[in-house]
Amino acid sequence: MAKIALLIGVSEYGEGIPPLSAALNDVAAMQRVLQNPNLGGFEQVEQLLNPDAVAMRKAIHKLFKEAKKDDLVLLFFSGHGITNDEGHLYLATRITAKDDFEATAVDASYIQGRSNSCYAKRQVVILDACYSGAFAGTWRPKSVGVEDIKQQLGAVGRVVLTSSSATQKSFEQEGSTLSLYTQYLVEGIETGAADKDNNGCILIQELHDYAKAKVQEVKPNMTPAIILDREGFNIIIANAPKSSEAEYRKLVEQYAQNGELSELAYLVLKPKRQTFGLTDEKAEEIENEVLEPSLRRLENLKLYKQAYEKAVKQQYPLDEHNLNILKDYQQDILGLRDEDVKEIEKEITSVREAEHQQQIQQIPPQRAKPNETTTTLTPETDDLSSDKGVDYTRLRDLLKAGEWKEADQETLEVMLKVAGREKQGWLDIDHIKKFPCTDLRTIDQLWVKYSNGRFGFSVQKSIWESVGGNPNADYYTWCEFGKRVGWRKEEKWLVFNDQTFDVKAAEKAPEGHLPVYYYQFIHTGGMPVPGGGVSSLASRLVNCNI
Repeated sequence: MAKIALLIGVSEYGEGIPPLSAALNDVAAMQRVLQNPNLGGFEQVEQLLNPDAVAMRKAIHKLFKEAKKDDLVLLFFSGHGITNDEGHLYLATRITAKDDFEATAVDASYIQGRSNSCYAKRQVVILDACYSGAFAGTWRPKSVGVEDIKQQLGAVGRVVLTSSSATQKSFEQEGSTLSLYTQYLVEGIETGAADKDNNGCILIQELHDYAKAKVQEVKPNMTPAIILDREGFNIIIANAPKSSEAEYRKLVEQYAQNGELSELAYLVLKPKRQTFGLTDEKAEEIENEVLEPSLRRLENLKLYKQAYEKAVKQQYPLDEHNLNILKDYQQDILGLRDEDVKEIEKEITSVREAEHQQQIQQIPPQRAKPNETTTTLTPETDDLSSDKGVDYTRLRDLLKAGEWKEADQETLEVMLKVAGREKQGWLDIDHIKKFPCTDLRTIDQLWVKYSNGRFGFSVQKSIWESVGGNPNADYYTWCEFGKRVGWRKEEKWLVFNDQTFDVKAAEKAPEGHLPVYYYQFIHTGGMPVPGGGVSSLASRLVNCNI
């Protein structure tokens, strides 16, 4: 039985694709831990740096062709992963350019084909890749879901690890030479911290779980994923080092909370330094390494607060252009979720709202012209903007009063008005795709505000995505979403009147429970679409940066 690995790093690309400084360092770090006889114990580890498509295919072909039945085969890739409009995945090479990636990159189906023909029963594929989509005339991130990767690379006996599973960037973390996911894969092996059950062996599932937890401490918006079958759980990727340093690290991991070690924790840790024979300097080094992910996340929150505060001082309310820039900074650069920054935004805008209130009370209302965007400013400074001249006053008043059922019904009514579908009494997918962003944002912000962040389209979108929801999601995903938001109980869907509308009960209802009425009126050809309302609206929210 042999352990063989191919480590591919691509840092240079053709026209239109940005370089990646971490990719080659990732390969070197992975080789260090895999070749170490006390850790990975791989007999054969081959590096392939900045190859063209032919060289990459040849190396992958050789890796899988020469492996024997009892061998462990590992393929590691650090670089750009690109998806076409159909969601098909390609791994970019040195000669891959924006306009010809399908011809010059390595198709995931090629890897799957070589892997399927391999005799080895244990295979590991690790993709520390930043996924991008190619669109006509543009170059933007495109979603790559776990199911997409599973379909294109998964198989019995094969484990696939991926650093991010959606429109997320995995690279170029400031102040580090490694990409985020690889950094913690290496750390989990090298320190033994990934050996959660302390049996001296690190399973591939344990390693991924460790790396994922650390990645999300730093950037909660990143969602590393693992695809495996039952055999995959038994793959041992490395030995865990047994040392006093490793034991002390696990103790620190246990006591650390929110980037800090309390005085109470040090009552145990300081005597343990002597027990484990560690100098104060070495112990503090270990403590700093353990606390580092949380501290980096706190720093990212601080940076967002500074940016948002500056933006609000310069302009209030923020227009769509600046909101989009802040959203990109929040998600793509800092890796923060909406819920991570909600309280920051609320704190900063509370003062500006009071000032803004004094200003708008002196502005007389104006009658809107047909098809002109109207903005109704209220004593509560709610922005009731509409691109279709729809009045959201009643919806606001119902939500403010906690009249959840009436507000839910009113939500459908205003949506039908906006879409011009009052006579039909239902919405179709095309009208959802074209629903004005201004009106969608107004409705959502009212729900989010008056439910204290518990209800609203954007809340439902986050939950939908967390269960793997996408435009092609199957019925089982829809059922899982229904359970999460409380629309489905005991394997049955609840009718509208059975939902939770009582004011006190609604305070304890699952997040995303409301609004619910609208989704029952999304149809194709007159027939309801299971999950169609949530899925279509979630896609529209993404397009509107909500």
